[in-house]
Amino acid sequence: MPSKFSVRKASHQDLDTVIRFNSALARETEDKVLDPMVLAQGVQKALEDPSLCTYFMAEANGEPVGQTMITYEWSDWRNGLFWWIQSVYVAKQFRRQGVFRALYAHIRALGRKEPDVCGLRLYVIRGNERAIATYRELGMTVSEYLLCEEDWTPGTA
Repeated sequence: MPSKFSVRKASHQDLDTVIRFNSALARETEDKVLDPMVLAQGVQKALEDPSLCTYFMAEANGEPVGQTMITYEWSDWRNGLFWWIQSVYVAKQFRRQGVFRALYAHIRALGRKEPDVCGLRLYVIRGNERAIATYRELGMTVSEYLLCEEDWTPGTA
């Protein structure tokens, strides 16, 4: 069944939308208020340097309704790259309508064409059962790994 949402690679024209979506994502998922200047600089740098990541935008009738980005992790065990799906955000009025499914299908299709890509990964906040169910429906499995981090970003302590 074709998606009613189109997906494209984000460009510099999407800077304000990505900033707005990322800010909302941080508030909704982690109850964090991001420093607007740091966020703007980070998104701008990301859009300028594809070696860091690639953002994708989902659109309905030419208007952005969702986003995600991929970052890259080299796996020496597999001699390939994992694409990490991050910064997933869907505008509230478009949730549960297939926006993430369209983004995921687009990214998955791109990754399957690349000989160096060995798989997709993402992390999800514990307890977000709705998201976990969606990821499982798309063919992902919950791994045995837990995420550990040491975040040096000012204001995150």
